[in-house]
Amino acid sequence: FNDFTRADPRSNGQSFAGRNSSFNNITVDGALFNNAFGLSSTVGGQTNSQPISIDAIDQIQVTIAPFDVRQGSFTGAGINAVTRSGTNEFSGSVYTFVRNKELVGKRVAGEERQILKFNNRQIGFRLGGPIIKNKLFFFVNAEQEKRSDPVDPNFVPFRAGGPQPASNNNISEANADSLQALRNFLVQKYNYDPGAFEGYQYETFSQKATAKIDWNISQNHKFNIKYNFLKSYRDVNPSTSGALPNGRGPTNTNIPFQASLYRINNNLNSVIAELNSTFGAKFANTFQIGYTAFRDFRESSGGIFPTVDIGNGKGQSFTSFGYEPFSANNVLNTNVFQISNNFTIYAGKNTFTIGTYNEFYKFQNGFAPNFYGGYQFRSLSDFYASANGGQRVSQYRLQYSLAPDGSFPFVNINARQLGFFVQEEITVKPGRRLPIGLRADIPTLPTDIARNENVANLTFRDGEKINTDQVQKTSVLFSPRFGFNWDVKNDRTLQVRGGAGVFTGRVPYVWISNQASNTGTLFGNIFDNQTNPALFVANRTFSSDIDAYRPKGAAAAANTSYNLAVTDRNFKFPQVFRANVGIDKTLGNGFVLTLEGLYTKDINSVYHVNANLPAPSQTLRGPEGGDNRPIFLINNAAGFPATAFNRIYGSVPTAQGGNTAARPNIADAIIMKNTNQGYSYSLTAQLQKSFQNGLFASVAYNYTDSKSVNDGGSIAQSIWRDRFISGDPNANVLSYFNGLVRHRIVSTGAYQIKYAKFFGTTVSFLYNLAPGGRFSYTYSGDLNGDGSGGAGNDLIFVPRDRNDILLRNITSGTTVTYSADNQWRDLNAYIGQDEYLNERRGQYAERNGAARPWVGQLDAKLIQDFYVKVGGKTNTLQFTFDVFNFGNLLNSDWGVFKSTNRTALLNFVGYDNTGATATGRPVFQYNFQSGTTPLTQTFQNSFDIPSRWQMQFGLRYIFN
Repeated sequence: FNDFTRADPRSNGQSFAGRNSSFNNITVDGALFNNAFGLSSTVGGQTNSQPISIDAIDQIQVTIAPFDVRQGSFTGAGINAVTRSGTNEFSGSVYTFVRNKELVGKRVAGEERQILKFNNRQIGFRLGGPIIKNKLFFFVNAEQEKRSDPVDPNFVPFRAGGPQPASNNNISEANADSLQALRNFLVQKYNYDPGAFEGYQYETFSQKATAKIDWNISQNHKFNIKYNFLKSYRDVNPSTSGALPNGRGPTNTNIPFQASLYRINNNLNSVIAELNSTFGAKFANTFQIGYTAFRDFRESSGGIFPTVDIGNGKGQSFTSFGYEPFSANNVLNTNVFQISNNFTIYAGKNTFTIGTYNEFYKFQNGFAPNFYGGYQFRSLSDFYASANGGQRVSQYRLQYSLAPDGSFPFVNINARQLGFFVQEEITVKPGRRLPIGLRADIPTLPTDIARNENVANLTFRDGEKINTDQVQKTSVLFSPRFGFNWDVKNDRTLQVRGGAGVFTGRVPYVWISNQASNTGTLFGNIFDNQTNPALFVANRTFSSDIDAYRPKGAAAAANTSYNLAVTDRNFKFPQVFRANVGIDKTLGNGFVLTLEGLYTKDINSVYHVNANLPAPSQTLRGPEGGDNRPIFLINNAAGFPATAFNRIYGSVPTAQGGNTAARPNIADAIIMKNTNQGYSYSLTAQLQKSFQNGLFASVAYNYTDSKSVNDGGSIAQSIWRDRFISGDPNANVLSYFNGLVRHRIVSTGAYQIKYAKFFGTTVSFLYNLAPGGRFSYTYSGDLNGDGSGGAGNDLIFVPRDRNDILLRNITSGTTVTYSADNQWRDLNAYIGQDEYLNERRGQYAERNGAARPWVGQLDAKLIQDFYVKVGGKTNTLQFTFDVFNFGNLLNSDWGVFKSTNRTALLNFVGYDNTGATATGRPVFQYNFQSGTTPLTQTFQNSFDIPSRWQMQFGLRYIFN
């Protein structure tokens, strides 16, 4: 349910074939247990908390291609946890697990790097037994986990006289003296303490409980009811969305203040009841009903203050402080009611199932990015100048309420998903089963959304009409499925299994909520950008007052700028076609060989277009055969592209066909549509063997390819804006899925021995070898003028030679510090040493096209049991010893992840638009890695926790 570390690259978010973890379906004892709103893939996922203790779980079942139509509501994987129950015998356990700084390796790739103090402690218990023997039973589990993590030790502030960044690559360019002076300035001038910029801790906390009652009403009727509770929070780095290149977290150029973080809270209360009945030998029924309440919200340690991003003067981030831009009034209350029923008829060789599965949702959501205002400055000196009354702010964002009294408008959404199914399972003969079924899912949205009459009368790109009050039409989504399971020799030595069918899932309901929040009737937006004079208010200076530039009343309504996010009227919930075939062959002597193939093709997947983005005005100017991508900029008087991006309805100069009094000021109009372009397939081979002496071992290889149109996200605007592109941002085109792991080798083994009547020892291991993730090479800045400059979403064109790129000298005053010639020399050398870029010369980089180096990690576990007789029962005192990344303990070069030095490889600084020799071509700069050292290598060693060995000690007492 959760990852061992805060940000383990091994957990890449890939959801089998769904390509978005929100498209998985998680259940507990068959009952819905999803984070249906979709801000995380699991309940408690935002706080890195297990929603249920592992000690309360008896089994975990994962199904990717189940052709039983009772299993639905996913296009990725179905994951079901089966909880423990009480029995006629009392049993339970008490346990604790600990990890801390002293149990983490200090050397990575031969280099000693200390990590800051952290601690993790987990305590819990479980107890089950009879209330009335043979009749009524109970089970209860409770657990608490506290964890403190250091701020990313991979990057610490630069100090004069200390190790230089060129030789010690975990030193950030952000200067400690400058950061301390900035903190002092903020305290003295505004009475605002942004917190520490180093040495602070991320706190994680969770409490959870599970209680269950099982009642044997009679021989034919059994009833159970269970309650789940979760209270959790976690400190999180600020979002990078809309930030300067290199983001807001600790990086090689940026060191944020502690108060720029936010604390996310995930709380849950859930009650589920189930009645299982049999009627003679021919009929059985399972009825389930439940209610779950989720309460999620954000907090900030620094109090209310505008977001401030400050650059390093070279187009990259330097520091951030203030209220995290997406956290103001960020509240999500979710109520879920579920009811299902399965009726089974046993008729000789045929088994018939008829059933229904239904979910009903109520969401209350508050979300308004930059509600407290967001300022951006090119440099620290620009911030000081603005704070002292100068006119140096380079960007300002504000979202404000359009309610007459200025109150915050929360959004309320109702949704439901009804499911009905029928299935026949035919037993042709012993060892041959053929399930055939049909499932129908009916998602509906009985929600009233405000209508924007001004927008309804407009025509957008490609003739699109936008009605903010219209949601998707109700559609019946059919999922026919056919499966087979053939025991070829009827002796379990050769099994062939598989099937084909359609799977219907749900979208994260946050994507539906986007529409209710972005109608142009609830919020207005201000976006001033100094690079676009048409949008820039020259006298905008920094103010700590979050209401300093907030329009109110009539002024708000008259001057509003807003985003739109709507769902295409013909939009359908996700559906995929999936086919699977597997062979399990017993080879003798305990060996089993498994070969498996899985193919998935999108029927209805999701992608977003911006209907307010005009068709491209021209293509990029450059040499023949070079970069000729479409661009969306306004031409200047000479016919060259200017730096002001265009919108069909928005704040652009009236002379260019822009905003007038009769035309609304719309930033973006995002429409959620369907696409069928995506696909994935995987091939797996596994060899395993069980030995007679307690030894088990297996090794498997998996090859996967997965391509998608969209990598997903939570905000309609950012889903569109942040997709890496080299052509039209609205194009329905494929590229690699960001969670793709193309190759993976996994090996497991376990050995158990019991001896001397009182002792037992178990040793096990897991080895994982795979590439460390995927990434994209982009420009820093908005090359194509689609208005996504902060996202840096323009994929680079990899130059073949000097003629393919126009570089500009980097200067300090009148002194050239890095000439264009030297930049090309170093850039050409960098491309040459990068295998991916070198192969892409004369072509565009691909979205998620580059892969980080392979890394192999070995995890090992030792369990030592001591058996104790108590009251005639055998109890167990158990010590556990885990070593994660065990190979790194043996050799500091092993198990080390590689991170990219820079993915925004080139800074776009404008167009060659002036002078007699102007060409209109884009101009770039290739910046230093740090100081005056050129960027020469793609990857560097990652010194964070996943690259180090870690140990965990556990103590458990198990009684029966």
